[in-house]
Amino acid sequence: MVLKTLTIGGSDTWGGGGIQTDLRTFENLNTFGLTVLTCIAVEEDNSFAIRSLPVELIQEQLQTIEKNFQLDGVKIGLLATVEIVDVVLDFCRRHQGEFPIILDPVLAFKETEEQLATNYIQKIKELFPLVDLITPNRNELQLLADSHAIDTFEEMTAVTQSFTKAHPVKVIVTGGGKVSTDFFRDGEITQAFTGPLSNRTTNHGAGCSFSSAICAYLAHGWTLIESIEKSKRYVYESIENGVVVGDAGNVWHPTKRKG
Repeated sequence: MVLKTLTIGGSDTWGGGGIQTDLRTFENLNTFGLTVLTCIAVEEDNSFAIRSLPVELIQEQLQTIEKNFQLDGVKIGLLATVEIVDVVLDFCRRHQGEFPIILDPVLAFKETEEQLATNYIQKIKELFPLVDLITPNRNELQLLADSHAIDTFEEMTAVTQSFTKAHPVKVIVTGGGKVSTDFFRDGEITQAFTGPLSNRTTNHGAGCSFSSAICAYLAHGWTLIESIEKSKRYVYESIENGVVVGDAGNVWHPTKRKG
């Protein structure tokens, strides 16, 4: 029976991140990808803008999934508004413990949206007790922890330890050090995952791919630590095999892999 994994998140019109990358990752790792779309990223004044979907439409998408599918894993990406987070919170409460849930806390706000970002971050934290893992990068951890800039692996380690003491959540923070080092923290358990650092610029979507790969590997029955290790290798290979589409260099894996 085919495994079914759901991504709840935004559409990247440029095709390099968001649900587009999640679906490619799910397919490469032999799970059937389903989607609940929350927002769409478009170009505005030579920058990007996020257009949120109506909350009622997101609820209808989730109800459609619940009615028709037995899920094996869920990855949550960009939710965009506090109201959308509330809808996803209700979904997670209904299904907590039924399948692994991975939260990639995408924090994509312009500087002029400081108050919106603050409210959104506080609401996102309500998801923490309901998910199996969060996967922030260093910048996202800085915002979540209300910390100073995190420039070194040592700073990333210290902030992560302090953060997990304050919040009941397992976390792996990506992007530390001169080599590719990610830091995992689960209560008193800590582990660093170190691997080669790709010099290629085809890394757009790497964070999305990492969290959706963890979701897929968990759906296949691997442990959390095994899923993180496998996903780190998968993302490295995806960057190495990346493609240039338009002006962006996107992660890509041209061959399917067994889970």
